[in-house]
Amino acid sequence: MARNPKLYLQSKKHQARLERERRTNRMIIIGSIVAIALVILIVGYGILDQMVLRNLRSVAVVNGEKITTKEWQTMVRFSRQRVINQMVNILQNYQLFAQIYGNDPSFTSYYASQLNQLQQQLEPDFIGQQVLDNMIETKLLEQEAKKRNISISEEEIDKMIEEVFGYYRDGTPTSTPTQVESATSTLSPTQYALVSPTPTSTNTPFPSATPTLSLTEVFTATQTQAAITPTLTPTITPTAEPTLTPTPYTYEAFQAEYQDLLKNYQEDIQLSEEDLRNIVRNQLLYEKMQEAILAELGIFQEQEVIWARHILVNDETTAQEVLSKLKAGEDWTSLAAEYSQDTSNKDSGGDLGWFHRGTMVAEFENAAFSLKEIGEISQPVQTQFGFHIIQLLGRETRRLSDSEWEQFKASEFQKWISGLRESAKIEIDETWKNRVASEPAIPQEVQQAIASLSMTLNQPMQQPTTQPTPEGTPTP
Repeated sequence: MARNPKLYLQSKKHQARLERERRTNRMIIIGSIVAIALVILIVGYGILDQMVLRNLRSVAVVNGEKITTKEWQTMVRFSRQRVINQMVNILQNYQLFAQIYGNDPSFTSYYASQLNQLQQQLEPDFIGQQVLDNMIETKLLEQEAKKRNISISEEEIDKMIEEVFGYYRDGTPTSTPTQVESATSTLSPTQYALVSPTPTSTNTPFPSATPTLSLTEVFTATQTQAAITPTLTPTITPTAEPTLTPTPYTYEAFQAEYQDLLKNYQEDIQLSEEDLRNIVRNQLLYEKMQEAILAELGIFQEQEVIWARHILVNDETTAQEVLSKLKAGEDWTSLAAEYSQDTSNKDSGGDLGWFHRGTMVAEFENAAFSLKEIGEISQPVQTQFGFHIIQLLGRETRRLSDSEWEQFKASEFQKWISGLRESAKIEIDETWKNRVASEPAIPQEVQQAIASLSMTLNQPMQQPTTQPTPEGTPTP
């Protein structure tokens, strides 16, 4: 039977329409799947970036080695905790002194100044930069240590942690006797002719020293703290008399305290045991590298020291005038009293006492140590303080006191680290300022106590009566 042409054409149109609809639906489905996939991808990347990638992003690259955001933020939180802990200690000391001596303006001002400095250290840019600088230097030390085959073992870390807690696996060590200060030198006839008083070491306006982190601080950052009351008037409870039989400090007792500390660190600042051990490792590496580098540089506790005096003036013209008078035979002591701007010693002839390298600013130190003969006078030497005329009064080799040695070796080692940093390739991602950790926050009770102290400082106070000055506080 013949096919109907009209029906045939309608059937083709119908099929074509159905085909178009199928293509359209397929495109809609594909488009929807792509859109959903993109949303999932974007959300997933955001979560991945927040949880993983951001932590792996570097804040600095030191000679090709990364310092990650996670590592840096961990140390920022740790540093914040240390600063907050110092604030708590200062407030507790203030409360104690206020209870005993009353609200003395000098005490209040002193403690308020300390708290203000600590609050400034918590500013994001300040603490972020400080921690980053320290981590860059640590990375440089690690790289140099590898070159010298210097490393820190897990056993060394264990031993140091135990000793900080007061547990000694080999028994309590015998205390090291305090070093006896060197006897004052006998003056030669030349020195007697120049000055009559016996020289003594004095504080000078030109010190240079770099403090180092005390390892003990690592283990006191999250200790349980007594509440700081805004009234600043705590009740002092008498201390019970100790028993005569001490309880042995066992390994089990040490472990219990150590685990409590780790728990506090994890809860308060997300610091893991691995992080803590790395902090200890870095400190031990610093100490071991310091010893090695000072030996390489030939820097030991036996040091050349000199005794000198100076006349400090504001300009070179005056300095030349003083120098001319000295060459003409005028008395040094009289000229120092008349001209010197160093009020700390002008009335004692500008006597600076005995000092070693690393004590004075570089320009002064170089000029003073370059003098050869006792009684030799330098040309005017310019420093940030003005123009100095220096006279050499003595030169010896002495063993530095323990405190002098600690300060000197820290200063010399820091100079070496600074030179290492200058020659290193260091790339810093300046966007770190947007990633500074802001926790832990200052506890509310500490904020209230600081506010109360500030209010006390701003209120009129009665004139204090004469009273003892607590050790470590300024004299009223």
